[in-house]
Amino acid sequence: MTFLPRRETLFRVPFLIRLFISIGVSLRLQAQDSAFVQRSNIHLSLGQRPFYATGVNSYFLQNLAAYGDTTHLDEIFQTAQTLGITTIRTWGFFDSPDSTIPAVIQYAPGKYNEAGLRALDYAVAAARAHSLRLIVPLVNNWDDYGGMNQYVQWYADEFPSLTKRAPVSNQRVVFGTAGRKYNFRVSGSLTHDDFYTQPTIRQWYKDYLRTLLNRINTVTQIPYKNEPTILAWELANEPRSSDPSGGIVYNWLAEMSRYVKSIDANHLVSSGEEGLDISPVGYSPADSYNGQAWLFSGDGGISYSQNLTIPTLDVVSIHCYPEPWGLTVSEGIVWLRDHQRLADASQKPLIIGEIGTRAQPGLFYEVAFNEAYFSNSAGMLLWQLTFENSPYDDDYAFSCPASAGVCSILEKYASRFEQKRNGTSAIPAATFLLRNYPNPFNLTTVISYDLSARSQVLLEVFNSIGQKIGSPVDEIQDPGSHSMLFDASTHGGGSYFIRLTANGISHTQKVLLIK
Repeated sequence: MTFLPRRETLFRVPFLIRLFISIGVSLRLQAQDSAFVQRSNIHLSLGQRPFYATGVNSYFLQNLAAYGDTTHLDEIFQTAQTLGITTIRTWGFFDSPDSTIPAVIQYAPGKYNEAGLRALDYAVAAARAHSLRLIVPLVNNWDDYGGMNQYVQWYADEFPSLTKRAPVSNQRVVFGTAGRKYNFRVSGSLTHDDFYTQPTIRQWYKDYLRTLLNRINTVTQIPYKNEPTILAWELANEPRSSDPSGGIVYNWLAEMSRYVKSIDANHLVSSGEEGLDISPVGYSPADSYNGQAWLFSGDGGISYSQNLTIPTLDVVSIHCYPEPWGLTVSEGIVWLRDHQRLADASQKPLIIGEIGTRAQPGLFYEVAFNEAYFSNSAGMLLWQLTFENSPYDDDYAFSCPASAGVCSILEKYASRFEQKRNGTSAIPAATFLLRNYPNPFNLTTVISYDLSARSQVLLEVFNSIGQKIGSPVDEIQDPGSHSMLFDASTHGGGSYFIRLTANGISHTQKVLLIK
């Protein structure tokens, strides 16, 4: 969920002086920081080694800079460094006709607020000074920060004679995760889809792309298109349409990704999509998704599987929010696994751009990171890291050290991915079934085990009278420390037994389900 920033007075000249002083001393980068993250088939690479985009979303960094809140901006970057993460995803847009809002970047088509752009300059420079990479979406599908509908409204205002009237009764509101929404009908006969299809609007968006990519950062003096701190451009945040074939968004993504590449040969390009599709073909059966047919029915007007075929999209994007999507956390892992398999088949790296949960985040993030670690995932970014008493808070936000459980998991997997990158991942000395946590548990618990060698792994669950009620793992797995989620929501309370069989040995643990 996103919020419009507070109306405050921008500390103009003194503030800009502080920007240069605070950043200028930190711009001497290591050689690795001066290299661009690149795509190598299904992986990302930096220099001669793999790169993993492990990290967080903090969409409001440009807003903090615009309002002179360098204290909290620096806190976000310092926290990221302490955790050892590599990547932050943050907005590179703010479209609004109200040019008095300091953080607004574009207040009319082709009209730019220099203060808002300088705030983005500072956020990029600060990330550079802290050796962090940024993923930057360039327009919002939703109405927060203007978004696609603002472009359509600008068109309606500029060409009123071309806009036919339409009955108000035709209005419908499209809702996303955590209160994100947009009106399908924008003005008269103009709809959200016109952002993708109307030639003038498409050109306005291209004008913004050209302006930003060619802009010279006023802090670093480096053009955006030559800035290695930027890992990737996302063409939109969670694009959707009303087209059940997915063709409208597909054509737009193909056109805009080609356009970015014509200006900027250095950076990776991604769609920024959620992973919705127009058909269940290629995915796990419907009962693996709790009957949530809308995920693959074309209701979102976008096709993940079709967009995989766009040659100028370098990085695959999905998001994952099990609860508001009507999924259990276990079904959320199926979502990650299915999309990773399709990305692998397309020979493209996958970054899980947003992932969030409200209930027991420590459990879900543990198994989600574990899934990403043992797959070919190019990275995963939690939604979202903020600070205490933040106006940019939402139901999924966390801060460190306040959210100790989430922060420790993020730090743990940032370290594990760094070891994986360096080829120094520790291999357990023995195969062993560890204690589950929590235990006793209610509904879900994390089962962890160590594998000393690659082997066929069978994990079975038995009730108190010895009846097998499930086999959550039955596959060949690589050596390392593994975690999976046991979802007991359909079982009664009482004692259960978990048995691990691997490398020719078996271990059994007793667990207690309390309902």
